[in-house]
Amino acid sequence: MPDFVARWRAIAMAALASLPVSIASAPALAIPEEAAIKKLAVVPVFLLTSEQGIPLPIPRGDNLILPMFLQKDRANQELTTFEKANPNAKAKISALPMNVANAKVNEMNIKLKESGKQIVTPVVGSKADMDQAVAILQKQGVSKEDIQKGLSIPVFFHKPFLTIKTPEGSRGVFFMTYQDATTAASKVQGTKPEILAVDLTNALAQIVDDKEDRFVFYPTKAFFALMKDQKASN
Repeated sequence: MPDFVARWRAIAMAALASLPVSIASAPALAIPEEAAIKKLAVVPVFLLTSEQGIPLPIPRGDNLILPMFLQKDRANQELTTFEKANPNAKAKISALPMNVANAKVNEMNIKLKESGKQIVTPVVGSKADMDQAVAILQKQGVSKEDIQKGLSIPVFFHKPFLTIKTPEGSRGVFFMTYQDATTAASKVQGTKPEILAVDLTNALAQIVDDKEDRFVFYPTKAFFALMKDQKASN
C-alpha cells in the first residue's frame, strides 16, 4: 500500500472514533462501490457537450480528453477555446452530477474499446483548493512526491469528523472545497476540529472499505445554485 494511502487510512481510522456511538454500534453493512459513487450526486460537474447533451471529448494523441470542471466559469473558458478552434461546431456547457457523468463516460468507453481509444476525464477544481490540500498534506508529513502521485481531486474532512443528520442517521462529512470545510468548522462550539485533506479516490475507497454506511459528501455551491435555478424555472 502506498505511503500516501496508508497514512490517510491511519488518520481516518483515528477520526472515525469520534462518530456517534449509535452509528458505531450499527449492524455491519458492506457499501458497494456503486453506492459510494452515487453519493457524488450532490457534486455537479460542468462539461462540454453537444446541443443534445452528448459529451464532446477532445482528441489528444491516442486518447480523447473530456475535462470535468467543478466551477462553471472554468467550463465556460473551455467552451470559448473550443468555439475558437471549431467555429462551425455547436456546443454548450452541461451540468451533470459527477456520478452520472462518470456513468456516461464508462458507457462511451465501452463503445470505444474496439477502436483502441479511451476517454480520459480529468476533474478540474480550483487552484486555491489544491494549494490548501497540498499544504495540509505536507504538514501531515506526506512527501511532495507522494502528493504529486496521489492527489488529483482534493477532498477535505475534519479530525474529529464533523457529522450531519440525514434520514438514515448521522453521517461523517467530506467536503469538496476548503471554504466549506472551514465554514463548517467555524460553527463548532469550543475547540475547533483540525481540517485534513485526501484525494477523492481515497475518500471513496474508505467509504467502500468501511463495514457501515458512515459518510456523505457535502453538496457544493454549484449544486445549491442549480437547485435554485431549477426551482425558479419550475
